[in-house]
Amino acid sequence: MKGVLNAEEIGVLINWLPNFSRLVEDVVTLYMWACTRGSEILEMEVSELTREKDGMWWTIPKLKTKNSWRDGATDLRVPLVGRAAAIVQRRMQAIETGYIFSSTGRSGHVEQKTISAMVWMHQPYSNTRPEYERARLPVSHWSVHDLRRTGRTQLTALGCDTNIAEAVIGHMPSGIEAVYNLHRYDCEQRHWLQELAENYEQLANTQRMI
Repeated sequence: MKGVLNAEEIGVLINWLPNFSRLVEDVVTLYMWACTRGSEILEMEVSELTREKDGMWWTIPKLKTKNSWRDGATDLRVPLVGRAAAIVQRRMQAIETGYIFSSTGRSGHVEQKTISAMVWMHQPYSNTRPEYERARLPVSHWSVHDLRRTGRTQLTALGCDTNIAEAVIGHMPSGIEAVYNLHRYDCEQRHWLQELAENYEQLANTQRMI
């Protein structure tokens, strides 16, 4: 696997996203625009979403985060901008309560493995269901989790401070930093996710012009 996508690959992939089903397109887009974990995305609930003065916010309960076992962990606040906000608002129009990505399965929501399997099916080398004709990805050898790494890498490339970038992807500080720096970076996260969203749109536009 690649680990991260480069700028050209990001632009190509964004333009190709509509070839996925709407479900997969929405989830993959949220990986890119929100930089959160797949389990958090797919367990998103209407009750966790709020419209505030500066825009849409998604507050992930501590128990749903990877840091749930850590004493100093709190709920994870995620600003939703650009395509991420548009996806959430569209899906909220169809449901009043419950999971944004609901399913009739046991958990009540779409499983992460389902999204991973659908992405795999579109890879150019996938032999899963060979009788099923589908568009093949022009960017290969990546998993959905690589998109989170890609977002983190792009934030650094754009000049985002390490502490803010780590907060964006939900990583907690360690050591003395965790004890003395209790700032939540809400405003900063919104600013840099907006910068990331604009960067993604520019990369997509560049590839359309080639």
